[in-house]
Amino acid sequence: MQVTGNVFVVTGGGNGIGREVVLGLLARGARVAAVDLSADGLAETASLAGAGDRLSTHTIDISDADAVAGLPDAVLATHGRVDGLLNVAGIIQPFVRFAELERRQMEKVMAVNFWGVVHTTQAFLPHLTTRPDAAVVNVSSMGALAPVPGQSVYGASKAAVMLLTEALYAELRDTTVSVTVVFPGGVATHI
Repeated sequence: MQVTGNVFVVTGGGNGIGREVVLGLLARGARVAAVDLSADGLAETASLAGAGDRLSTHTIDISDADAVAGLPDAVLATHGRVDGLLNVAGIIQPFVRFAELERRQMEKVMAVNFWGVVHTTQAFLPHLTTRPDAAVVNVSSMGALAPVPGQSVYGASKAAVMLLTEALYAELRDTTVSVTVVFPGGVATHI
């Protein structure tokens, strides 16, 4: 897919891998709607980017389906269309074994890492299918493929993203929407 001149929504755009994806897309001439829970993180991304109106920032909790439902309208109002969705946002669990992990921590990891991808994909897929060339890119993790002690629920959440993405790929093969899953290894970020 051509990057220059196209519009991409990037979750997790306020730090880490998401921020680097935002900056990389902007450097290649794209327009970007950066989404993150942290308004401060998004402001820092915007400052680093210096991209003017090619970058919009949207402070949203992707684990909140109702909040995400309004996001496409905001992006379309600013950029006029959406050509790609890059689900990068993610959190890890505390480094403790499964038996020591609190249920609320498990639910939060699943809410962001899996349900966040579900919410944004459901919200943007109707728009993407109208484009002549579109993309969905979901960031999973090597933790989805090889278990890491102390990261059981994180790995499960990223395995769910992997399987969801593979199913989307199969469902959308005969459309204009390409679907990709990415498996980064350990990356030095704030999480």
